[in-house]
Amino acid sequence: MTDLTTVELLWKLLPAALVVPFITFALGRLGNGADRKLEYRTFVDVGEVTANYKLKNMPNLKSGTKLITPKEYSSLEKEIEKRIKTNRLNPTTVQLIYLKVKTFGKSIVTSGTIGIKMRSADKTDSWSLDISLPILEPNEEIYIPLDRLDKYEVEYYVEEVRVKYRTQSGERIFYRNLSQKNAYDKTVTINSYKVKKFNLFYFAIDKNKGRNAGWIFLDNDKDKKSS
Repeated sequence: MTDLTTVELLWKLLPAALVVPFITFALGRLGNGADRKLEYRTFVDVGEVTANYKLKNMPNLKSGTKLITPKEYSSLEKEIEKRIKTNRLNPTTVQLIYLKVKTFGKSIVTSGTIGIKMRSADKTDSWSLDISLPILEPNEEIYIPLDRLDKYEVEYYVEEVRVKYRTQSGERIFYRNLSQKNAYDKTVTINSYKVKKFNLFYFAIDKNKGRNAGWIFLDNDKDKKSS
């Protein structure tokens, strides 16, 4: 075997010298993209809230808080307003159920959609809401009234909430909240988060189980007056 000349050696090393910088660059871009997604990854959480009409007794409610009113709620809203105007109803006595949606993280949330499935307590009936969400600021909370006129006398619970949204890093996230009644009539809630990979499928990143609990906002000012 003859020894390689300097020119031949350089020629053999040239492909590697050209490819390595591109590989390094590509890996760096992937790393930076992953870091950015983690930095701006924002989570959504939901919960049932019982409060007065238009959240009048909500403590520390921020100015500009969004109350999303689905079309299914409009008939009930008109009926309440009509009775208030004719003095047949005191708005402070109206208790409605709302779904509170809150974001946790440093990213704005865009392209959001939410599907809410309700089921009657006797499990004989179910209905749903499908809503497009507005752009949500970091750590913003919004409220969605769940009651409707044709179901107002029906005792129900939120069985499932599905939220799909995108963060400002371009990451698409799917959040699911599922409530199930066990043999002891206790509600068990399963929360799961998934991120979309390669724009094809969702990959699970977190899942937890716990007992569900609603919130009732007390009218502290009223309590002070009566004491």
